[in-house]
Parts: sequence; C-alpha cells; structure tokens
Amino acid sequence: MEAKSKNGKEQRSNCCNPVQKPGPVTMEHVLLALGETKEEREQRIRALFNFFDAANCGYLDYNQIEKGLSALQIPADYKYAKDLLNVCDANKDGRVDYQEFKRYMDDKELDVYRIFQAIDVEHNGCILPEELYDALLRAGIEIDDEELAHFVERVDKDNNGVITFEEWRDFLLLYPHEATFENIYHYLERVCLVDIGEQAAIPEGISKHIHAYRYLIAGGVAGAASRTATAPLDRLKVVLQVQTTPARIMPALRDLWKEGGVLGFFRGNGLNVLKVAPESAIRFYTYEMLKKFIAQAKGGDKADIGTLGRLCSGGVAGAVAQTAVYPMDLVKTRLQTYACENGKIPNLGAMTRDIWVQEGPRAFYRGLIPSLLGIIPYAGIDLAAYETLKDISKKYILQDSEPGPLVQLGCGTVSGALGATCVYPLQVVRTRMQAQRSDMGAAYNGMSDVFRRTFQHEGIRGFYKGIFPNMLKVVPSASITYMVYEAMKKSLDLE
Repeated sequence: MEAKSKNGKEQRSNCCNPVQKPGPVTMEHVLLALGETKEEREQRIRALFNFFDAANCGYLDYNQIEKGLSALQIPADYKYAKDLLNVCDANKDGRVDYQEFKRYMDDKELDVYRIFQAIDVEHNGCILPEELYDALLRAGIEIDDEELAHFVERVDKDNNGVITFEEWRDFLLLYPHEATFENIYHYLERVCLVDIGEQAAIPEGISKHIHAYRYLIAGGVAGAASRTATAPLDRLKVVLQVQTTPARIMPALRDLWKEGGVLGFFRGNGLNVLKVAPESAIRFYTYEMLKKFIAQAKGGDKADIGTLGRLCSGGVAGAVAQTAVYPMDLVKTRLQTYACENGKIPNLGAMTRDIWVQEGPRAFYRGLIPSLLGIIPYAGIDLAAYETLKDISKKYILQDSEPGPLVQLGCGTVSGALGATCVYPLQVVRTRMQAQRSDMGAAYNGMSDVFRRTFQHEGIRGFYKGIFPNMLKVVPSASITYMVYEAMKKSLDLE
C-alpha cells in the first residue's frame, strides 16, 4: 500500500484539480470538480438516458433499465434494476421519464460528491489509496493491502494510482442506495462478481466484513421475535409432551394459569430467546454459506443449487446450530416442566448448577441424538420447502415479481407445518429424555427405551402428544421467522 500511496502523491498534481473544502454542497461544486458546464452536464445525462432508452420510447421501464445495467456490467441480477426504477420513479407509475431520471442524477451526484469530500481529507480533488483505507477504517471496515488494491483498481479507470471525482462518480452513479462506506464496499463485491470474470478472485475480506455479521443479526432477530410471539404455545406443547397419562389441552392450560398466571405461560422464554437468537443466527448464516459453497462447487449461483442442495444445506445448518446451543435447550425444557411449589419459579442458576453437580456435564446433551435426527430433516424440509415455494410463487403466480409479506407468510406456514409434522415423534422422544433426571427411577435408558416404553404404554398416539399446540406454534413461528428474516435481509442490504 505504501508504494501505491507514494505513487499517488507523485502523480496527483498532474491529475487532480483542487475542489471546494467541506461546506454546503451545491451543483456548482460538482460542476467545478468535473470541469463541466451546465450544458455539457445536461448533454451527458441526456446521452445516458438515451442509452437506456434504446427503443426511443421516451421513458424507461424495468426491462430497459435491466438491459442497460447488464450492458454496463452492473449486477442487475441482484435487484439493482428494480431498486433503480423505484428510486427514480417519483410518481410511482412504473416508468421513469427524463425529468425523473435527471432529478435522480442531481441527487446522486450531490450524494457522491459529499462522501468524496469526506474521503479526500487534503481536498486536492482526488482520493489516494491511504485516504480510502483510513475512511474505511473509520467506518469499522478493516482491509488488507490486497483488498485495497482491488478496490482502487476497480474504480481507477486510467490506472494512475489515484481516484478522481469523475471516476468515483462513474463508479457510484447508478448505485440506487445511499452512498455509505458499508454500502459502497458491499456494492464493490457485487460488481466484482460480474466484472472480474477469471481475471481475479473476490477478496475474501469483503464477505468476511460485510456478510457474516449481517446474516447473524438477521437470523438472530428473526428467531427471537418468533419465539417470543409463540412462547405460551411452546410451554403448553412441552408440558403435554412429557405427560405419560392421557394428555388434555384444557386441563393443562388451567394448571399453567393456576401455577403462574399470565407469566406462567412465558416461563423459560427469556432463556428460549437467549437460545434461539444464536441458534437462528447460526442456522441462517450456515445455510447461506453452504448454499454458496455448493454453488461454487457446481459453478453456478447460490439461487440455483436445486432442491437437493437446499435440503443438504438446511439439514447441516440445523444440526450445527442445534448442537451449538443444545445445553440451553435442555435447561429450558427442565425449567418449563419443573413442578413449582406455591407458585415459586425455580432459579435458573441453581437448576443449571444442580444438573452439573448431580448429573454431570454429559447430562446437558441428553437427547441430542434424537434431536439431531429430527432437526436435520426438519431444517432441511423447512428451509428447502420455503425457498422452493417462494420460487414457484414468484415464477407462476407473481410473474417474476418479488413475493410480498403475505406470500412469505403462506410459504413459511406450509414449510413449517410440513417439517414439524414429519419429525414430531423425534421431538417427543427428545423432550422426554431432556425432562428426566438421570437419578430418578423413572428415567429412560436411552432413546430406544423411550420409543419402546412410549409405544408400549401409549401407542402411536403417544408420539404425537402436544402436536396441536405445536402446529399452532410452528405455523406462526415459522412464518414470523421468515417474514422478519426477509425484512432484516432487505434492511441490511443482503438481498
């Protein structure tokens, strides 16, 4: 980086014109930085509009914008065409006339100029590599010399080691989102995916800095929101699952009410949220990364890995997430099935300590095998069915439009119900193993013993105890999870 920086300092007096120091930004400042007159700028914007309006319609629609972006090697396949149409279309009629297009250009050039000024700390009209590095560092994005070189190389069209405002403007002019440092860095990755071909590899640090924590946040928020909304149904389901006598919903509800009132239905939810937030975060992030890995192995896009690829990705992602948080799941089950005396809620710390001291560390993983046997097909079916249904609705019902909240709700409902029904007997076995203390006479002797005794004393119906509140819980839970996840992905620019 030092070599490039020195080179940039030697050349900047030959390639950069001084620009206005920070202050209120006007179009006059932009014209001065570009060395253009108003008439020349008008001609440039008109020429760009005509480039998109190849059919000479007098307006731009989605198809024209998509074709134009593709011709400019800008990744329209990442919904930039739709986003650009929306941000330009002031009257929301689905078309962009020249005045709307020019208004967007005015706003975008001012926006781009402001961030250019923020990076160009010496205000000499060009960005040096070390100035770009410092700006990214201030935004919390730490990159190495190789990544910085990729960034500069992509923007620096004349390859002189520095970035002029014209080069900076051309790089971001058709980017439809706010020009923040994170957005610009994320945009660079997507442009590189289309632009660099076989000439270079995508800098590993880009995905490391931008993708990872955003997928974790999106998955964590989605999981926490859905579990809190369905906490009463989850507690009812667990209570019914551990009953070896005939299970009745209404008596169980009355007992829960008598035991703790409204708060009794939310017992264990705090721990459940602490568990499900990292679990959902790990599951969604692992799922996205596995899809990407399979797509790279097949030489395609992660949206095209097929149903089998989604099943494998979802199953492995579910197993990884479940194993990571399983001790918390066991403590949550014990907490929800603990018989309170005089309405006194058990102490979480004391319960965890008792399990460790009286039953040993292995007790925290009791029931893990049936849990994994269940979570692998459940997560695989759930995630694969959701994305498959979403793709089908997009292709055959919405004519390639993006699914809205109601469609996402429907897809999440069907996929969640399908996955839960297929693996419910394994959930019952897992819950019974979790709830039984190893020092109790009624404790089960492993997974096969649970299956044998449940079938012997309760029949097939015993494996489906609590399935009704479970379905009432799973359907809204899965739907809420996917709706929040999709909304978080959109707000975090992960589409």
